[in-house]
This record gives sequence, C-alpha cells and structure tokens, in this order.
Amino acid sequence: MKTSLRALAKQYGYDESTVRSWVEKGMPTGSDDESRKWIIDQVLKPLRNTNTKERIEQERLQKLTAERQLAELELDEKLKTVVSSQYVEQVLTEYLFQIKTSIRAIPSKVYLELFAMSDAKDMRDKLKEEIDSTLYQLGSMEFELPEDMEILNEQYEQDKGDGNPTKDTTDNSAT
Repeated sequence: MKTSLRALAKQYGYDESTVRSWVEKGMPTGSDDESRKWIIDQVLKPLRNTNTKERIEQERLQKLTAERQLAELELDEKLKTVVSSQYVEQVLTEYLFQIKTSIRAIPSKVYLELFAMSDAKDMRDKLKEEIDSTLYQLGSMEFELPEDMEILNEQYEQDKGDGNPTKDTTDNSAT
C-alpha cells in the first residue's frame, strides 16, 4: 500500500517539504515498506549513530585551530616574517606605474636622435640600448619598507575604529 508524503511526514515528525527532499534524494515512493525501510536506513539510523558530544568537541577543536592560526598570523605579521597583501599590492602598483611611465618616456628621450638616423639598424640598436638602460634602472629600484609599512599601519588603525568621525558635543554659543 502506498502512503502519502503528508502521512509519512506526520508519522516521523518531519515537515512535508523535508519528506519531499527525501524523495529527491532517492526515497522510493512505490510501496509503504520500501519507503519506511529507506527512511530508517537513510535518516533515522544516521541520527542514532551520531554522537552529539563528539561532534561538539570536533567543532570546538576546529574553532580553536582557527583561532590559533589567526593568532600565529598576527604574530608573524608583528615579527615581520609575513607581509600583508595590502603592502604587496601597494608596492607592486607603484613599481608597475614606474615601469609604465619609464617605458612610455623612451620615445620622448630619443626621438630627435632617431629622426637624425638614416639606417634602420642604427635606429633599432639605439632603441634597444635605451630600453635596456631603462629596464636596468627599473631593476635597481628599491622601495623603502618602513615608510610603506607606516602608511599601512595608519590605514589599519583607521579601519579598527568605528569609522564614524567624532562629533564635538560642547556648546560654543555665547549667551
């Protein structure tokens, strides 16, 4: 005999939508016995076999592990063994801007010399020489870490605040 989803939901104390989701997961709807066997095997037995205390301990362990990892990361950042991604982004942005600016400036530096040349090989060699010189200069660029880190620390301190500017609540009106 076939039992309705509503009757199964009522018998097992679940919402009808939950029983519908069981059907989507493969619960047979043909006969009453098959449906009940599937519910026992797939729903009730796993609930009986679950040790709630063990699950709570596992969740606590995961939480403690995450907190420990966060504390280690903060310590590494303070010890300067880890660099923040904001700092890396800032330095790379500045460096790439310098590359772009330097490469774009090459034609302005050598256009008169190139215009005076008549041989294509000489033009190519002059451009190659200027490009190599520019790349060498860019390769020897160094960014000052303390200044950049000070900027990031200031930004971090601002972000830690509530973000609301403080209001002057004193009464400055004269009576």
